Amino acid sequence: MRFNQGEVQMKLKSLMVLLVLLLVVSTFAATELKFYFPVQVAGPLAIKMDGMVKEFNDNHPDISVEAIYSGNYDQTMQKAVTSSRGGNPPDVALLLAIDIFSLTDMDLVQDLDYFNEKEYTEKFFEGFMENATLNGKVWSLPYQRSTPIFYYNKEHFAEVGLDPENPPETWDELYEAAKLLTVKDANGNTTRWGFEDITDDTWTVQAWILQAGGIYSNEEGTIAYFNTPETTDAVAFRNKLADEGYMPNHRAYGAASQDFVAGACSMMYNSTGSLTFVKNSANFEYGVAPLPGNVVKGVPTGGGNLYIFKDIPEENKQAAWTFIKWLTSPENAAKWSIATGYIPIREDAFDTELLKEYVDGFPYILVAKDQLAVAKREMSFHSNSQIREVLLSYLQEILDNRTSVEDGLNDVQMEAEMILYPYQ
Repeated sequence: MRFNQGEVQMKLKSLMVLLVLLLVVSTFAATELKFYFPVQVAGPLAIKMDGMVKEFNDNHPDISVEAIYSGNYDQTMQKAVTSSRGGNPPDVALLLAIDIFSLTDMDLVQDLDYFNEKEYTEKFFEGFMENATLNGKVWSLPYQRSTPIFYYNKEHFAEVGLDPENPPETWDELYEAAKLLTVKDANGNTTRWGFEDITDDTWTVQAWILQAGGIYSNEEGTIAYFNTPETTDAVAFRNKLADEGYMPNHRAYGAASQDFVAGACSMMYNSTGSLTFVKNSANFEYGVAPLPGNVVKGVPTGGGNLYIFKDIPEENKQAAWTFIKWLTSPENAAKWSIATGYIPIREDAFDTELLKEYVDGFPYILVAKDQLAVAKREMSFHSNSQIREVLLSYLQEILDNRTSVEDGLNDVQMEAEMILYPYQ
């Protein structure tokens, strides 16, 4: 087949246009990010995060974020480590703030000082940044953060002669209220617990330790303080509530929240993350207050931070930094708090019209904010998951009276020292 000169020129022109288009498409192809988010695929938080990611993608055509729902925090951590060691790390992951030692020991995450925006990392509440900073560097940004707070049923208080507007402020007042509020049937079976604490985790026991004037670790995460007089006092007091029948031996976060809204317990320690559930589910008048204190007032912070992984391309790092700054902006911090009950992670989130309006109708969120004044870093060690498992195991043995408080805490201390020995 023969072509005349005009046809040849037209075909060459078409080819040039095609090449230019291909070049433009390749130049402006979106940077793709994998974001590990700790929730089950069908959960309500996944739906909310889907909306956040879609909004980000719609407003950042040069970046495409895929949210990967990876189970709970521990499962997400395991998947992030496994995929990183396999050469396919996530770009961003929401992991526990206390994973900082494990992640930096394995050299998996990028310090955020790398991006030279120190003024941005200074915008977050100091209590939340304690678990984000190590060896003078910032390694993550707070996102899904909380503290334990005190929930109580005002109607139950009035029923037993307690002032519904004056919840317990000390351990002794908590004990007396729990005794009054506990209800048993004619056979001695408990039909309403006066108080519930979270016993399937090590988080709220940290509050008891802090309130007794104790500490659980040094800042370097290399020394544990589990058999001190302060820790012994804290664990013994909590045990007293269980031994005398005012608190169940075993409760998880969700089970305690369910008991509370069902009227099966009158007071509970639970996460600020339960605020939205209680607000939407309780059909009685309830109150929210700071945790009662003892020697001092004190609570640990908790929850998840956003980490950027180290072994990803430079363009992915920059895109990931853009993404986590967007998620943690004042407006989006306010939006996530309202949707979930977690505490807004920065002071200026409370200046947004969105959060001002919400606070007007639901002032209890300010209880969590104000309690940050006495918040301390959450317990965190090198080989943190091992030590948490050891502590939890012995705390449960103590609650079940299979060992004494003193013997159990001595055993925790001994095992923790063995685990931490390589880091000293």
